[in-house]
Amino acid sequence: MAFWDWIALFTGVAGVVLTIFESIWCWPMALVSVIISTLTFYNERLFGDMSLNVFYFFSGIYGWIYWSKHKGKTFKVTKLPVKYIPFIALSVIIQSGIYYFILRHFKSDQILFDSILTACSFTCTYLMTKKWLENWFFWVLIDGSYVFLYIIKEMPTYAMLYTFFTLMAAYGFYAWKKQLQTL
Repeated sequence: MAFWDWIALFTGVAGVVLTIFESIWCWPMALVSVIISTLTFYNERLFGDMSLNVFYFFSGIYGWIYWSKHKGKTFKVTKLPVKYIPFIALSVIIQSGIYYFILRHFKSDQILFDSILTACSFTCTYLMTKKWLENWFFWVLIDGSYVFLYIIKEMPTYAMLYTFFTLMAAYGFYAWKKQLQTL
């Protein structure tokens, strides 16, 4: 486990904890983890994960700006509107197919697994920026699946990181649901 992997683990965990508590500092903390992870995934030929981290970089900047603009406004946790569910599911299916062919072209490793998890993660990040409660439930499923991927790839630091992410996503769901019920 490289020194930089530990930095990615620490800043990644801190970013999620700060997100649970709705601190705007979640975004810059996560950006550090994202930059390191992008380089690691490139070296491991997990190009879907690498691309996802490039996306996380830009969505981290977007989330930071978006939350900053809404800081003085009422920007509460809400439920995912049911009318969006079919579009979200279709988006994940289409993205998975597109990513599969891109990753196959670049001779990525774990192509099917990587393409599906990448599509789910892109979509779930959008749900998080909107502060929809269900984003945490989906992160539990996604992050738990990533643990398995990183075990297969013999990347123990990232398996550990995503185990923490899975547990924190479960707690995030609980914390945001509790907040939603008090509104």
